[in-house]
Amino acid sequence: MALLNKFSAFLVLAAINVVLVLGLVTGIELAFGDWFAPYMPPAVVVVNRSYTYHQELYEPPGDVLYIRDKYGLRGVHEPLAQVELVTVGGSTTDQRYITERETWQDALRSLSGIRVANAGADGMTSLGHVVAVTEWLHEIPDFRPKYHLHYIGVNDASLGKESAVYDRPGAQAPLLRTIRRRSLIAKAAEKLWFQASGPREVSHGRITEADDAQPKMRKPAIDAGDIEKFIETTYKPNLRRLIALHRQRSESVVFVSQPAHPAIVRWTAGEPLVSAKYPDLDRWAVALGLINRATEAVCRETADICRFSDLATRVRFELRDFYDLVHATPAGARKIGGFLAEELAFIRPGT
Repeated sequence: MALLNKFSAFLVLAAINVVLVLGLVTGIELAFGDWFAPYMPPAVVVVNRSYTYHQELYEPPGDVLYIRDKYGLRGVHEPLAQVELVTVGGSTTDQRYITERETWQDALRSLSGIRVANAGADGMTSLGHVVAVTEWLHEIPDFRPKYHLHYIGVNDASLGKESAVYDRPGAQAPLLRTIRRRSLIAKAAEKLWFQASGPREVSHGRITEADDAQPKMRKPAIDAGDIEKFIETTYKPNLRRLIALHRQRSESVVFVSQPAHPAIVRWTAGEPLVSAKYPDLDRWAVALGLINRATEAVCRETADICRFSDLATRVRFELRDFYDLVHATPAGARKIGGFLAEELAFIRPGT
């Protein structure tokens, strides 16, 4: 009986200690975690971390420093209230394998003086742009840039594939994702793990010089009926929702068309040409061309707040400007940033 009483007392003491520890952890989390933060970045966005990649996608190979602040934004160098322009898009906006100070946003900033924040998130489609604005960018405290640049279309062109889960922030393991994004302990552990594990290898592919050499280009022959249906029923409505969201807050919109590696896909007089080495890209090339034109058309509908910048056809890209189908090298990023600095001169006239 005495042994049973001791065991019961031990269980009671253990239970009390567990309750006390849980209470302490809960108090710390509620006091210092982000449980009440109004904003929720997309699932793939790195938050409050910096780490290093080792890249061999372009010359010269080396380590890439990648930094995101506590809001999930990249490249912010001033108080949030002073940011004038935020760039929204997928991996071609994020540029995870280009080091700090060398992205196209950095080039844009250095040439124009525009204070810019990078809100790129890998895999973002037009629906992802809508969700990013409503659940993330419009909810960050003291963050009210007048101009939103949407580098949009390249992921929507991948028709036939399931829409990226990043489009809906709660769609991928909602409870686990909430804990990762809001828990002080979880974020600290993740940050320590990233710092301890050292440089990472990149996951993107590379187009070699041999692949680039003298490509034979041809016109793709596909039925674009379902692509046009997607554009009318899904893509254009998403763009109109974006514009409406920005109009509600008296913001201006810039839509930018997306280019591709000139040795793989290019457009001549609006018609796509695809390298004979990549027949699987016929559909994607046609879709991207139609999407770029649809982006322009929707922007023209609301020209009072929307400007269209046709990067895809107005800039002459070279082979060294891309390391794969759509991702720019630092040289390409400088070219994109230079073009956009001229296009956005109206933001800071006379500078």
